[in-house]
Amino acid sequence: MDAREVAVGQPPAPPATDARVVAVGQGAGQPRASLELAAQDAKTRALLSEPEEGAQGAPGPPPDSHFEVHYVGELEFGARFPGAASDDGLFVDYAAHVGSEWHPAQEGGYAGQTQTAYPDVDGNYVFNHPIDFHYFAFSLDGWPAFHVEVLKLDPAGQVTTVSYGSVALPSTPGHAELACRTWSPAAASQLAEARAARLGASGGALPVGRAELLGARSPEARAHMVTKTSGTVRLSMDTIFRNAARHGIVVTRDGR
Repeated sequence: MDAREVAVGQPPAPPATDARVVAVGQGAGQPRASLELAAQDAKTRALLSEPEEGAQGAPGPPPDSHFEVHYVGELEFGARFPGAASDDGLFVDYAAHVGSEWHPAQEGGYAGQTQTAYPDVDGNYVFNHPIDFHYFAFSLDGWPAFHVEVLKLDPAGQVTTVSYGSVALPSTPGHAELACRTWSPAAASQLAEARAARLGASGGALPVGRAELLGARSPEARAHMVTKTSGTVRLSMDTIFRNAARHGIVVTRDGR
């Protein structure tokens, strides 16, 4: 008998299986790239729907039901900064700060810095810096705030802080124009204040970190500070809510 013949009563051996064959339950005709993307999407949704610590394993809400807030706009310009000469450039170091129950879609949160701008004929420092913040919120506590530090670059290449500021981001959907009014710490003495005014820089230092002070986490330190008014940073912002009604959030427009 030929060795290739099947033995009597023995079923024929199944054909060899290629290791690349799609597993049971996966469409044989579905592209591999589509399967990988689907797996990544499923992993992301699983992370978002994980129960919070202390929930004793209770299942979280469906992944598409989280309350989401999306801010899209730009940091437009700054104006009326005392002590800044026409050959001084200004730029803004900024960060979005939220409560512990707000989770950014981008790992690490949102922070950045504009380019250096020089005054136009009206004395405005035009930045037109894009802003795109996207959050998943599990509580309304800790609503997003926009923190800024305005810095000056002089002709000699020296960088000094001009002022600080903070403004709450919109809490209703739609378009909004925001004015972030800034301030600077006053110097410890009149001589130091006069020197700072001549240089167009901040007169004193912050007693604690910028985020801690602007986020009102050190009210005692802020209460003992002496500050002076500085310029204004303007923002143009469009706000988008998703799944607000599912969480009992009433959205009003035009005071209605």
